[in-house]
Amino acid sequence: MRGIPPITIGFLRFGLAAAILTLVRGRSFPGWRKVLRQDGWLFLALGIFGAFLNHLSFFFGLRLAPASHGAIIAPTTSPIWTMLLEARLGGERITRDQILGLLLCMVGVVLVVGPGGSMGAWPIFLGDVSFVLTGMVWAVYSYLSKVAMRRMTAEATLAYGMTIGCVFLGLAATIERPWVALSAASLSAWLSVLYLSVGPTLLAYFWWNLGIRKVGAWQTAVFSNLMPVSGVMLSWLILGERLGLLQMLGGGLAVVGVWVCQGPPALQAAWRRAGVRLAKAPSIERDNK
Repeated sequence: MRGIPPITIGFLRFGLAAAILTLVRGRSFPGWRKVLRQDGWLFLALGIFGAFLNHLSFFFGLRLAPASHGAIIAPTTSPIWTMLLEARLGGERITRDQILGLLLCMVGVVLVVGPGGSMGAWPIFLGDVSFVLTGMVWAVYSYLSKVAMRRMTAEATLAYGMTIGCVFLGLAATIERPWVALSAASLSAWLSVLYLSVGPTLLAYFWWNLGIRKVGAWQTAVFSNLMPVSGVMLSWLILGERLGLLQMLGGGLAVVGVWVCQGPPALQAAWRRAGVRLAKAPSIERDNK
């Protein structure tokens, strides 16, 4: 973001990731005409929520608030929104443990953005609100991905959603007049865009969608509680951001809240379901032989 405008970064990262995925696996994808005819509105929503709005809300937050806030707020609130979506649209039952986890998570987030956080600085507060919206957007994307992968592979779902989102990002990026910044961007900026395209976009999105297809949306969402730990530590180690005691306590409470909300039962169920698939694979192969 020090060398390239934020919306342009989104256009580059999703465009490059979609191009790589299509180049490697595109021959197995259904044609665009079939996709738009059968699931046009669904993939339009995937592109808008998964690439366009997700990127805009998170990078807007990064411009205003510390990166460590984004590493805590977005991933710890996203599982809660995913759980509520599953309950409302998927018929999942919300338990008392999940309500308790929701409250713990909210208290943790308030501590992160409260005293010593952002309540005294409106730009940082607005950035934190943007991170909360990012969690909501990601929850909608996760649920829509679950619906899309009932009829299509994880790779095709990802490629088509990214391509559509890239179109919206490209149109929005013209506001930034990026050609000037791109011509003067440093090598480190371009390497960062390359990493964003391959690491947190292509690989992370693909593994996330694969997890949703294997065990479900909110069962997969529980693993996002690992992101605050690594994100805050990297913000301290690489960016030199200061970590206050309340911020660390809030991050810990948020992680504990997600764990209580959907931790042990979800992890055990996910492990059992994945184990059943792994256990059945050899027998199926023997039957085919």
